[in-house]
Order: sequence, then C-alpha cells, then structure tokens
Amino acid sequence: MLAEVAWQAGARQGGIQGVVAHSLGGAAAALAIARGLKAQRVVLIGTSLDVGAHARRFARWHGMPERVREAMQAAIEERFGVRWSQLDVAKLAPRLAAPALVIHDWDDRAVPWSQGAELARHWPGAQLMTTSQLGHRRILEDEAVTRAAVDFIAGRAALPNPAALY
Repeated sequence: MLAEVAWQAGARQGGIQGVVAHSLGGAAAALAIARGLKAQRVVLIGTSLDVGAHARRFARWHGMPERVREAMQAAIEERFGVRWSQLDVAKLAPRLAAPALVIHDWDDRAVPWSQGAELARHWPGAQLMTTSQLGHRRILEDEAVTRAAVDFIAGRAALPNPAALY
C-alpha cells in the first residue's frame, strides 16, 4: 500500500526530491523505487533487509504462535496485494540507482545493525551512517540524524562526519 501510494505520488509529479523511510517503510520505499518511482535521493533508517525474518522476530517477542503469524502475513499480503518475498530489500537494492543514505543504530534491538550495514553494501553507492544508544525508535528523534537526513535529501552533504555526531 505505502509503495503504491509513493509510486503514484511520484508518477503524478514526475518524480520526487527524496524519500525518508523508517523500518518496514524502507522496504516499501525500495519496492516503490524498483517499480519505477523516480526519487532523487533516499534515506533509510533502521530498515530490515528481510521482512519475513523481521516478522518472525516480532512474533517471538510477543509470544505469537507461528500459525497466527502466518495467518497475519497471508491477510496482509491479500489486503495489500504484495507478497512479503517482494519486499526482500537485499534483492531489490542492487537494481536501485538513487543515491542512498542508510542510517542505523548500533544498539537497535528490533532490526540489528548488521541489517543496515548489509543494506548499504547491497545498494550501489549507498553510504552508511552509524549511531549508538538510540535504538530503533529514538533514532527518529535525534537532531543529528534529522539534520543528516535533511542535508542528504537537499544535496547539501553526502554524509556527516560521524566523529562530529557523538
């Protein structure tokens, strides 16, 4: 759904300046770009490479039986018309040409830092910015992260000096 909305908005405008997406929104953004959304720059924050693995971790954290998780996945896939396998960012990223900044926190327990590092390796020319002690949600409230995302989208900076951040 999010991928479709982003794609349609971009198509009406002939493309968009940039996309900033967090967590599973990053997978939706990658899918929209793979389907033709013309985004000049992309910032992905705390994005998981594998939506299925993320959903399995989520289910375990909340004590959800596997059959319930599978039913939830099937319902979501049917409602939005997107198979979770289509949200495999590791497979989508190598085909994406927009400059990307991947921001991931070393202490993210919801989506391990290694997922962000791997995403940056798969996306051609992507840059990785690592933060610490912000986790999966507080990273969105951090002034240095916000400034880095805005500057990257605006084309004012490729990547801030990480030593200057913390």
